[in-house]
Amino acid sequence: MFKKLLSVQNSRTSADIFTLLDSEPKNEESIGKMLIMDAEGLVEGDCSEFVLQQILEKRRQTTWEKPISFWVEEKSGNLYRFFWDKIEQPFRVVVMGGGHISQPLVQILGMMNFAVIVIDDRPQFANVSRFPTAQRVICQTFTKALATLKIDSNTALIIVTRGHRYDIDCLRATINKNFRYLGMIGSKRRIKEIIRLLEDEGVSAECLNRLNAPIGLDIGAETPTEIAVSIAAEVVAVFRGGSGIPLSKVGR
Repeated sequence: MFKKLLSVQNSRTSADIFTLLDSEPKNEESIGKMLIMDAEGLVEGDCSEFVLQQILEKRRQTTWEKPISFWVEEKSGNLYRFFWDKIEQPFRVVVMGGGHISQPLVQILGMMNFAVIVIDDRPQFANVSRFPTAQRVICQTFTKALATLKIDSNTALIIVTRGHRYDIDCLRATINKNFRYLGMIGSKRRIKEIIRLLEDEGVSAECLNRLNAPIGLDIGAETPTEIAVSIAAEVVAVFRGGSGIPLSKVGR
């Protein structure tokens, strides 16, 4: 069981852990036994099919917010109390570009417990003193740095580089990946030029349609910090399933 938990942790995935706390009638030998359900729905551990189905139903019907305990009744009338805990990996964000927007953006994302990686090829912009809340700061070309990173459905990619050519390098390195979110800053004219270039290079419309550009929610942002807020808000909406519309308008 602990090897399974270690595997989940190392693979940066999530898992639900159900530990038997009590039973009626008492069965001291079973206390402490665990069931582990990973993000793919695979189950490790032993229990009856009937009990397992009740646990799965509890998991399906409940939005997990904190550890809880609950009782399950076997067909025979035996009762089992389980403790439900969870391994959750932080959402990951890769920020490409270490400029004036990235600084407040990384700070905001860090305050929300995102695991942030910053990439820039300039030492004066890619350093820990500039981004103290980042999990990692990489000083390397965008193409080389992105080739070393694991990008998956738990990852948001934010392109805020200093120029057109760097944006294209980042898109070429990421557009075909299995990311959760991909956003790029820039004017509509500049974005159209970049998309046209990638189309000419053979990038499919399906891939290009996954690009969110211009990046961020429309809040009338003008300053770097305001733009950072609009970007962070869109990223949160993607990960949490939000609509991005004012709460005062929801349900009307």
